[in-house]
Amino acid sequence: MRNNLAICTAAALSLASIGTRSAPAQDFFKGKDITIYTGSASGGPYDAYARLVARHFASHIPGNPSIIVQAMPGAAGRRMMGYMQNLAPKDGTVIAASQRAVPFDPLTVAESHFDARQFGWLGSANGETNVCMVWHTSPIRTLDDLYKREMVVGTSGPSSTDAIYPNVINNLFGTKFKVVTGYKGAAETNIAIERGEVDGRCGISWDTLVALNQEWLQDKKIRLLVQFALDKNPQLPDVPSVFDMAKTDEQRQILTFWATPNKMGRPFALPPGTPPDRVTLMRHAFEETMKDPQLIAEAAKMKLAVDSIGGEEVTKLIQELYSLPKDVIAKAAEASKGPS
Repeated sequence: MRNNLAICTAAALSLASIGTRSAPAQDFFKGKDITIYTGSASGGPYDAYARLVARHFASHIPGNPSIIVQAMPGAAGRRMMGYMQNLAPKDGTVIAASQRAVPFDPLTVAESHFDARQFGWLGSANGETNVCMVWHTSPIRTLDDLYKREMVVGTSGPSSTDAIYPNVINNLFGTKFKVVTGYKGAAETNIAIERGEVDGRCGISWDTLVALNQEWLQDKKIRLLVQFALDKNPQLPDVPSVFDMAKTDEQRQILTFWATPNKMGRPFALPPGTPPDRVTLMRHAFEETMKDPQLIAEAAKMKLAVDSIGGEEVTKLIQELYSLPKDVIAKAAEASKGPS
């Protein structure tokens, strides 16, 4: 009798646990707390987007849960993604707000203990177009000049897009960017540009320029040489695309490897193993959130661009990049490095 009772009790507890995990998605989130984790420190653009989304997301989720944002910086965003893969609850109550390039780190970084293909991608709040820009006093005036003259660009370090993009363009096309590292951040690099220490930057976001450096554009203090994105930005019809420089399929594949993170922009995802019905519900809620007039109005006041894409498109981008030939991925990684 005691054995039978113990077996029945264990079975009941097991069924209760399964019932909690598999509760209908429409009912699950009532009274729950959701945490959005960012892989970077508080106060930056990823944190700003996460908090913007958090303030409007709950009203589009059945049950109207509470949502908080918590920073989990470390290892250039890989710490947070590893937590999501291996330790986070798989029930829909935690969301990753990842840096745009981190989902592709496992292709080139051995310390990346996660698989982005297994995540439940909800969508991205905004895509990015990066540009190479030069200060108006520089003798560099057009893209063609980069084959004849050296252009000095500043950056914080070799993992920054301000270093990766000019290195890739140099290695693929023989241009003459000279990358100078050691600046503490974007603000210090911009001061160096104004002082004439460097000619410009190659990897700054167009949206950042519009939001924070509008006077540079209004006063024609900079020239835009090339844009680095999967799709040409309609706001920049006269600025050449880096893909216009490509002559071979392999060059286009390498550029795709480095441009795809820009399309990802500000991505959000649920951990691997989250029940599919909850992924579907949260994906729909995210897409509705990004169309919310109140969110769009607040983003405008914060000077945050909103140009969202859905979870299915983010998933497709990741699958396509992971499907690139290994030799192309290796060449893309090598192309991002400067002279030794």
